[in-house]
Amino acid sequence: MKYALVTGNVAWSQGTTQLHRGKSADDDHPLVLERPDLFSDAEPDAELSAAPTIERATAAPGEKRATRRKPTADKGDAGAKGGSSE
Repeated sequence: MKYALVTGNVAWSQGTTQLHRGKSADDDHPLVLERPDLFSDAEPDAELSAAPTIERATAAPGEKRATRRKPTADKGDAGAKGGSSE
């Protein structure tokens, strides 16, 4: 078993293949045979990474969102802005 050393698109005689660092391939795979410089026998170390937190834009069915309403002008003030015609 061989493991990719790079991440990216690799051009070779059969076209272009996307590799991801650490991805495994059989020893007799045509890409491994043609481009041995891209692979290693050493198994990659396991990498632990926290998944990024992605905020959902909408609430799930039945979910209540904690939101605050923007302050609005009192209804009694609305007439004062228009002025009176006395």
